[in-house]
Amino acid sequence: MDGFWDNTPDLDLPEPRKRKKPADPGVVIYHRIKCPKCNSDKVPVYDSSHIPVRYHKCADCGHSFKSVEAKK
Repeated sequence: MDGFWDNTPDLDLPEPRKRKKPADPGVVIYHRIKCPKCNSDKVPVYDSSHIPVRYHKCADCGHSFKSVEAKK
């Protein structure tokens, strides 16, 4: 098998393209949500049907607000 490909003609083909790195799968950085009014961390989501927007209502003061999911 030594020298098996030595007699093949040179086809002057361009070098193959380098492969691109796979796309980032969309990593989401999690930040603990706090109420902007009273700074409580007891803010459950009450509506997440409009992703990437989530609606929260503070369990301590009742303030409603929304958060937006952003990709890195």
